[in-house]
Amino acid sequence: MIGTIGSAVLVLDAAGVIGRGLVAAALDAGAHVLAVDRSQEALSALSALHPQAALTVVSGSARDEQEAQALATALRATGRPVAAVLATLDAGKLRGRLLDQPAATTCAALNASLEPGIAAVRHLLPLLAEGGRGGSFVLIGGPGGRHPWAGYGQRSVAEAALRMVARVLHCEARAIGVRLQLLSVDTPTWGLHAGPPRAHWPSALEIGQHAVRLLVPGGPTDAVVEFADLPRLPEMSPADDASRNLQSARVLLDTVTHAQRQEVSP
Repeated sequence: MIGTIGSAVLVLDAAGVIGRGLVAAALDAGAHVLAVDRSQEALSALSALHPQAALTVVSGSARDEQEAQALATALRATGRPVAAVLATLDAGKLRGRLLDQPAATTCAALNASLEPGIAAVRHLLPLLAEGGRGGSFVLIGGPGGRHPWAGYGQRSVAEAALRMVARVLHCEARAIGVRLQLLSVDTPTWGLHAGPPRAHWPSALEIGQHAVRLLVPGGPTDAVVEFADLPRLPEMSPADDASRNLQSARVLLDTVTHAQRQEVSP
């Protein structure tokens, strides 16, 4: 379920390319969004893109244990329950052959790629489980995890490790009533990688649309959901007419109401 009335969808690294797509898709679906980013300037620019939206910006990060713990404390202090978390776990611009890198360099790169995701889940997953609310935690992974990416050896290993991290956390999250999934995007994203865009590259908004769909019942339940296996969606621009936004909000509200009735029924 998307959460209870008054709850919010939390987006980490919200001012990045993919983060902006996640924010736009969640807002377009009628959710209240808590947008978290380290840059206050970038958050101000994000707010300017959605002046009338149900958007709350939060300066912070979950890139290591200390920052993730501080963010969780700050979120609890707001008094607004978190229904879902969307977090980008793209391994970034790691490149180069493994044979050309010292082992220590490769291991340090892997640690830098894995630590933010694990820290974020460790401290934010309990927010979803508090009060027995349940909820969803969706990680967004990048290319290279299924097949080696020529010239990006470190990245391929990091993405493959992230896929296993997601599978392990998926099992552990179920024990506390939370669903955790990895949406694996095995191609570059428009606007994120150098070079001219290609027809099969998704936009950040399309990635966001599929991530939001994983938050509601009826979608894939696997630990790792392959973006390439999902049907392409017509993009929903944040500037589209208010009637469609209202319809999306009603769908989510109906889902919430149905879930709440099931929780209180004998």
